[in-house]
Amino acid sequence: MRKISVIFLLVLMASASFAQLSERLNDTSVYSIGTRPLKGTKVITFGFNMNQSVFDNYNNLKQGGLISGKYFIEDDLAVRGALKIVKDATSSKGEVDHKTNVLGVERSEAKSSTREYVLVPGLEKHFSRKNIFDVYAGGDLYLGFKRDVIKEETDYNNGDFDHRSAKTPSSLVGLGGVVGFNVFILDLPISIGMEYGLQGLWTLGGKTHVESSTSVGGVENTQDYYTQNFNGVGNADTYQYSKLKKRATTWDTNSNLRLIVNIYFN
Repeated sequence: MRKISVIFLLVLMASASFAQLSERLNDTSVYSIGTRPLKGTKVITFGFNMNQSVFDNYNNLKQGGLISGKYFIEDDLAVRGALKIVKDATSSKGEVDHKTNVLGVERSEAKSSTREYVLVPGLEKHFSRKNIFDVYAGGDLYLGFKRDVIKEETDYNNGDFDHRSAKTPSSLVGLGGVVGFNVFILDLPISIGMEYGLQGLWTLGGKTHVESSTSVGGVENTQDYYTQNFNGVGNADTYQYSKLKKRATTWDTNSNLRLIVNIYFN
């Protein structure tokens, strides 16, 4: 009789467990996930790329990185943008002391500079506000310019001289499409999320224009040519071109796979 009672109890427990697994009731719950942005909200954005992207248009907290942000022109539509300005220049000029000068140098001058400007405007369309995830799709336009200049001039006391300069300008044009999502943190004006998509970039130019003028023993020689690779004045590649066209194209999916952190301001 005791065995029959135990078996009957096990059957009842199994039936109850099966009923719990097979039957489910909807539970209406409200979760506090922070306040979503409205029209007029301003956003500072940080993006940490998980891939080795050719170009990342979000602030990654590194020197020379872009400053990025958003502005909601509607509750579900935001203008996004990024800006990069880089300028690095050095110069030296002097007359050499004849007492310590064994090469006969009279004057020496050197200049080098790098300038880079990048602007990335874009738009974001946000979808249903009823979901926990703030899902959006967007697009970006990449516009940039870079210019590297190196100049070296040396004059000797016997009348000889060696003057060289190299200039490397390039332009950046590109398009990008992304989808992403944000999750808001408690009641803080902060959200974290992910963003990924397609990116296409065209780099126009990048060729180096070299000009040199030398005089040795009263015999002058001038050169004016282009090179593909240049690492400083007098260190060009093997080939010297009278005319040269150069450009590079990159298309990648998931090249902009990023972890996104947004900080909101009203």
